This record gives sequence, C-alpha cells and structure tokens, in this order.
Amino acid sequence: MANTETPWRDESLLYELYWEQNLSTNEIADELGCEQSTVWGWMDRFDIPRRSAYEAATNRRLHPAVFTDRGYVICASNYRGSTDSVGIHRLVMVAEHGFGAVVEKHVHHQNGVRFENRPENLELLTRGEHAQRHGFGTEIRPSKQELGNLQRERDERGRFK
Repeated sequence: MANTETPWRDESLLYELYWEQNLSTNEIADELGCEQSTVWGWMDRFDIPRRSAYEAATNRRLHPAVFTDRGYVICASNYRGSTDSVGIHRLVMVAEHGFGAVVEKHVHHQNGVRFENRPENLELLTRGEHAQRHGFGTEIRPSKQELGNLQRERDERGRFK
C-alpha cells in the first residue's frame, strides 16, 4: 500500500510513472510534490534503471516546445543527431506577417516578457532599431513584482517541460 504522504517511496509507483507512463524524473517530482533529486534517490535505492541518453532525447522530442534559461519559449527539432530551434515569438510573427517580412528582422517583446508571445506584444525591428531599444536604457522590462505575477500566471496555465 502506497504511503500518501511520501508517494515517492513507492517502488511500483515510481516504476509505473517512469517506464509505463514515460514521464521524466522532473515530471514525476511535480506530480508527487517533491524535488527531482528525491525521485532520483529513490529510483537509485530501488535499482530502477534509467533511460539511455538516446531514449531520453526521444522522450524530449515528444514535447518540442521548451522554456530556455533566458525566458524564451522555443520549439526544437532533433533530426539525425542535429538539433535546430526557433523562438515561438518568431513563429508567431511569421504567421502574422509572412516569412518574407520576418526573415531579416528581429522580433522584439514590447513589454520585455520573453514568454509573452501574443502578436500585440511583438514588433518587427531592424537589428539597429532593436539594439537601440536595448542599448539606450529604454525601460521595457516589467518590475520584479509584475514579472513574478506574469510567471505565476504562466505556471497556473501550465508550462512546457
């Protein structure tokens, strides 16, 4: 019988989530309400084998949209060992204006929130215009409180993993 207060201590549950449901250790930690390191530790204690690097990469390709460490949402493709990616903000602008209008331009987030990819928040700029926006101290970034609120809203909607 599984302990509901510490479900990560249930060997059969960990095995099912990891191997049968194909969840990542990060997704398992989120589901069970613990840290990823806790999941790793208990998997090690139970000798639950981990997926190979190839299997893990294959699993990531099932969810191609990810958040980068710089706050952008990108869509990545791994084909024959080569990974290419494009920012979702660029894809939004291609959908709005066509490839020809976007190809030589930078896509700027007007409110400074890199994961806020609504068309009304994006604008096409030349490289020089974009550098000027960021280089001359134009205050485009939201306050820390506003950014925190936006990140909480994003998390409530669900973030890509």
